[in-house]
Amino acid sequence: MTHWTRFPASHKGLRLRYKPAGDGRALRRAAFDRSLPVPHAGDERSPADKGASVAASRDDLRSVCERFGPDGVPFHETVYGVPTDGPVEVPPGAEDVAGEEFRRAWDTARRDRRSTRHRTGPLPEGSLVTGTVTALPWGPGITGLVVDIGGPGRGFVGLGQLPHSGEDWPAVGTVTEFEVVQVRFSVRPGSPDLEIRLRPTAVPPPGGPWPRRGPR
Repeated sequence: MTHWTRFPASHKGLRLRYKPAGDGRALRRAAFDRSLPVPHAGDERSPADKGASVAASRDDLRSVCERFGPDGVPFHETVYGVPTDGPVEVPPGAEDVAGEEFRRAWDTARRDRRSTRHRTGPLPEGSLVTGTVTALPWGPGITGLVVDIGGPGRGFVGLGQLPHSGEDWPAVGTVTEFEVVQVRFSVRPGSPDLEIRLRPTAVPPPGGPWPRRGPR
């Protein structure tokens, strides 16, 4: 199976790496954009590779559809980008690269996309959503709580976003407003996982009821 790379001059400042399937379409697509910063200082990458704009896999997208249905696709595309649909057209100047080099570039692109702040998509960072607390899996005051915000995946509020005393945490069934902090999409083979990190927009005084929405 051929692995190849495209030089920046051939595609608007992008360095693209594809892993083609037998039908010529891309199984995986990794794109590094010279206009994007590198999210990880000290990363081992080619000097010409800047931040990744795409790290998309057709196999992952299939798993996302099986797990979350079509509602999960926009979240996956927000984090990892869009895989190419048609056959890959290899431009002049493309060169074959070894499988190990492709693997390193792929892992770097995936790490970049998971660390990127997403200000587009179904739930951009900073979006306000109303959610219902559905579980305190570790008990009040420990680790965090789970929130249903009415979409695919789960909402999660970490310990640092909640009152110091577990007695002041919202109980299961509490409906209140949250701000989206981060969209996390793990794509372990065959087991994709979508988590929306949240924080409450308002925290009541000790012993007070949780407000349905924060101040404007």
